[in-house]
Amino acid sequence: MKIPSVFPKFIGAVLSLSLAAIAQPVHAVTSVVTSTPELAELARQVGGSKVSVYSIARPNSDYHAIEPRPSDVQRIARAGLVVRSGLSLDVWMDALSRASNNSQFNVGGARYVDASAGIPRIEVPTAQITGASGDVHPEGNPHYYYDPIYAKFVARNILRGLIRVDAANADSYRANYKAFNAEIDRRMIGWSRELAPYRGKPVVTYHRSYSFFIRRFGLRNFATIEPRPGIPPSARHINALTQQMKSAGVKAVVIESIYPTRYADLLTRQTGAKYVVAPYSVGSLGTKDYFGMIDLMVDRFKQAYTQ
Repeated sequence: MKIPSVFPKFIGAVLSLSLAAIAQPVHAVTSVVTSTPELAELARQVGGSKVSVYSIARPNSDYHAIEPRPSDVQRIARAGLVVRSGLSLDVWMDALSRASNNSQFNVGGARYVDASAGIPRIEVPTAQITGASGDVHPEGNPHYYYDPIYAKFVARNILRGLIRVDAANADSYRANYKAFNAEIDRRMIGWSRELAPYRGKPVVTYHRSYSFFIRRFGLRNFATIEPRPGIPPSARHINALTQQMKSAGVKAVVIESIYPTRYADLLTRQTGAKYVVAPYSVGSLGTKDYFGMIDLMVDRFKQAYTQ
């Protein structure tokens, strides 16, 4: 797995960070810094008006390869709470946590939340990981936030963190958390109904981003356009995938919105399948919040199976 390099200007920002920048005055709201837009959205759902939230990664950017900005050093240092995805998706956050010079932002610290805590691992590699393995995550697939049920786990982890750092507003956070869970449960009925006709049916994606979503709704991963995570496909791989799709009669192809579509275009010409583009993050393809992102994912997967 590739760990992004830290540029000189980032190092300069770290060296110039003073203890005065860390000790911030008490504010009416708790500042929450998250690694990704999805975690930021879930923090807003739980925190409501009692928090201000900022995501280091921007919407529709590849979370595996974020290069932190110098200004992010001070954002972390001033945060009341830092929420990370874990499972090696956001290892670039390590440098920011170290730069804060505050152990509370490290694993086990009072201001640290691992959003993946308690979520069952899937696709944990069993073979030895080498440089030829691609961008493999040793702890398993890190894209659990696409599963609405596991979004409730994330919200619970954020709730616990917020109560640790702001116990005075615990009742408000608990009420928001309860409302979020109820809304997920309500919407799951419709989402499940929409995708029920396609249970067990195969789908091709570019990356294994949607494995948790596919698993939750009973769909089936057939293959990925990438031969290995983070490795662009070769002509040989596309030709092999074409033959596999033809042999199995696979017509559903879903491309995450951060990835190129030229390989999907080639597949459609060779197999007759049609592809759709689905959101990679909250903020992708016009989505405004977590519910809107899942709404659009459900719609796009349905389109992939029916067009």
